[in-house]
Amino acid sequence: MKKFLPLKKIILVFLLAGFSLTGWSQLLYEGFNYATPAYIGGNGDPGSTSNNWTTHSVTAGQTTTIDIVDGSLTYPGFATSTGNKVYLFSNANAVSRDVNRGFVSTSLVLYYSALVNIIDNSQIATTPDNYFMHFGAATGAANTTFGGRLGVVKNAAGTNFRFIILNTSGGTPVYSDNGADLNFGTTYLVVVKYDISAALTVATMWVNPGNLAGTEPTGGVSNSTGTNAFTSFATGSICLRNNATTPKAHIDEIRVGATWASVTPISGVGINENPVAKNARIYPNPCTNGWFNLQMPDKGRFVVTVSNSLGSTVKTLEATDKTMKIETTGFAAGLYFVSIQNIVTGSKEVLKLVVR
Repeated sequence: MKKFLPLKKIILVFLLAGFSLTGWSQLLYEGFNYATPAYIGGNGDPGSTSNNWTTHSVTAGQTTTIDIVDGSLTYPGFATSTGNKVYLFSNANAVSRDVNRGFVSTSLVLYYSALVNIIDNSQIATTPDNYFMHFGAATGAANTTFGGRLGVVKNAAGTNFRFIILNTSGGTPVYSDNGADLNFGTTYLVVVKYDISAALTVATMWVNPGNLAGTEPTGGVSNSTGTNAFTSFATGSICLRNNATTPKAHIDEIRVGATWASVTPISGVGINENPVAKNARIYPNPCTNGWFNLQMPDKGRFVVTVSNSLGSTVKTLEATDKTMKIETTGFAAGLYFVSIQNIVTGSKEVLKLVVR
């Protein structure tokens, strides 16, 4: 007779092997770790497949591909990127291809996240009427019910853009936007939650959220204006959409999961990556009085870079003392990342800082 381990022992084995319980909630990870030149979704009619993705919609006879290109997108404090990235080319003359990668879930609430860099304002409309990433209620070639629709809209001058979100189609749906103009050529972390537990589904979007790897934060933008049904993720998929009015974009580090933490992992243990100074710390944190202290156990030569939640550098300086005072005068309230890099070895550590 076979003997089975008790659940507690099974969990212990997973933990000792390096697995996390948070990881059990992650249903899909796509880092586009494929040797280039390559593409996803094949180059033929619906059903054509390559590198784990399948085409579900394409202009008849079109052989244009959605290519994988060299290099990764990164975001401060986020889990280390792997592989390469995908390129949505969006061209009014090159025509469309929509692709998906499948997963299975019994949950009625799922999340997806991605690093997204909108390259420029070409092809993007000034009215919110299109989307480039979403959930599908099916996988493979037969995929026609879409929810959690993420798109972009540019301002009248075409100098900036906003991410937009729609729950699904049907009725008179109206997109909701992230509430602030964003910059072309900048990488953003976008998280979408899709709740299908009620007849009117709800999609919620966060752009560069401050709370990574923890509990779901407040402040997301929600939309429930579409009326069509989306009832199950039992044969679900995550989808990328490329046509004449979707943005020209690089997309990377796609995750699908049942919890916020499963799609917003941070690098290493805590937020440190290749620690440059073990037990380095910043205090007071949160910072409320216009400055904070940076303390390291040992002296050395370090470049300290402070970046905001949009990934923009707001302060750079060189540190040579074990403790130094860094001013935050002029910093807006919010989450910041303090990067400490050893000038000699190149090793790096990133710490979170909250300014209030």
